Amino acid sequence: MESNSRKVLVNAFSVSMLKFVREATVRFRRLNVEEVRQLLQGGEIVNYIRHAGTVQVIQELVNRQIQPNSGIYVYEPKDTIIMVVLNAPQRGQELMPKLEDLAFYVVEVVSLE
Repeated sequence: MESNSRKVLVNAFSVSMLKFVREATVRFRRLNVEEVRQLLQGGEIVNYIRHAGTVQVIQELVNRQIQPNSGIYVYEPKDTIIMVVLNAPQRGQELMPKLEDLAFYVVEVVSLE
């Protein structure tokens, strides 16, 4: 991960985020809370998570203002992607998650062809 990269928060990873012709290799690595806190200190954070409750938990974790965003993310090579998901996905109900309800992953695009 490059230190001058922007940190991009997403709630899922989709192949449609990548612009590629034929093949991509993507690696996911789970992060603990302290790793997330350190990774998100300083630098630019671009958020693509629209769920206000999840964004609130992240704000409290890193002590920075982050706004919910329903935009569409498209991968840029210098981005550091942090995926935030529920440990146990819920359907059909509005959830106000706690930190322990969330799992964090750094997503690395290893190759793109």
